Amino acid sequence: MRRLVLLLLPLLLLGTTTGPPSYAGDGATDRRPVRALITFDKDAQHPWDSRVVWRAYRQDPDDTWEMTERREWRAGSGFGGPDTTHECVRNRGWLPNGRYSFVQHDDYAGSLIHGRVFFLGAKACRNGTVRRDLFIHTETGAGNQQCADTKGDQICRWEWPKINDYRSAGCIKMAPRDLLALTRHFHRYFDAGVRYARHRVQVKVIP
Repeated sequence: MRRLVLLLLPLLLLGTTTGPPSYAGDGATDRRPVRALITFDKDAQHPWDSRVVWRAYRQDPDDTWEMTERREWRAGSGFGGPDTTHECVRNRGWLPNGRYSFVQHDDYAGSLIHGRVFFLGAKACRNGTVRRDLFIHTETGAGNQQCADTKGDQICRWEWPKINDYRSAGCIKMAPRDLLALTRHFHRYFDAGVRYARHRVQVKVIP
């Protein structure tokens, strides 16, 4: 009987590991509370060579917060011309400074924007003008697939450096591989389709 129990025990333990994957990070062994911050650090001299920075923090037993992850990638915002860095000009200027809650989608199906996105929503700029439909996104087709390369600028294909796809009508634009990396870091701790409280995770846009 004792031998039978020893043989069955590994099978019973294996049966407890089924279920959805954990996004707790660090092998799902560190259960300390997590906070995260995505910063868009604008570069007024080079708007399409700005930076998205990911930071994750864990709470220590003394209630202080320790940064455990930091990564950064190139990003751009603004469409071009003198209004590129004017946050109150719709469809031309980069997005307003401030803090944003958001919902992350793994395959967003918009009229112009598809694939992985962080949907930031709307934000009033300093003069009260409301900028709407703000995202962190890339240029891709449905299912995060790049469409065929044809003549001209295509919204379903990343064509940098032939075409400056870091330009946007106000959103934050990243290369597909960089947006994928950001999304993977986000999913270590948080789920798609959820609007978390800003004290848990937020986007901060700074000059």
